[in-house]
Amino acid sequence: MLRSILEVLMESTPREIDATKLETGLLEMGDVVAVHELHIWAITVGKVLLACHVKIAPEADADKVLDNVIEYIRREYNISHVTIQVER
Repeated sequence: MLRSILEVLMESTPREIDATKLETGLLEMGDVVAVHELHIWAITVGKVLLACHVKIAPEADADKVLDNVIEYIRREYNISHVTIQVER
């Protein structure tokens, strides 16, 4: 319990989330060209937040890609508070 509390206070990525695997999963999605500024942290024990920039292909539908990215993060990592900045 103490370790979890310290992780929250230090705003570190929760142990149960592999940021590299998450980024790789995003890059495997169609129309996602790059991911950067990826930050994953817990504000309380069990409440994880994610923020990142996602660069997409010029011809991609930004709304559709955004929906797919958010759905992937929620489904695979159970992160419900997600902030994504889409870039072309």
